[in-house]
Amino acid sequence: MKFIRLTAIALFLGLASFASAKEFYDYDFNQEKMLCAEDGIFLISSFEDSDVITAHSYNGIPLWDRSFFAKIVSWRVIGDRIIVFSKHRSGYKTYLTCIDRFSGALLWQRP
Repeated sequence: MKFIRLTAIALFLGLASFASAKEFYDYDFNQEKMLCAEDGIFLISSFEDSDVITAHSYNGIPLWDRSFFAKIVSWRVIGDRIIVFSKHRSGYKTYLTCIDRFSGALLWQRP
């Protein structure tokens, strides 16, 4: 009887941990979320309804941030620009966005 009770508890805990682990879903995001460059640190923070790119100095001072309501799929820092490829969170639209590396200002965006 004790064995059956322990087995049931283990099964319940296993299913509970599986259910809670399944709640976190990051859209299969498997790339670097931080990039260290000579002029600062660039980070991607993923939230349920938006992704945010932030820039910080090496002293930890926030320099700028830019929100994306689409899910960031890929990004690169090239010269004085950051190129971002993102996908709409609830659809099939994709976006190519270019922001200024030093200010975070939107330079252009194409659907």
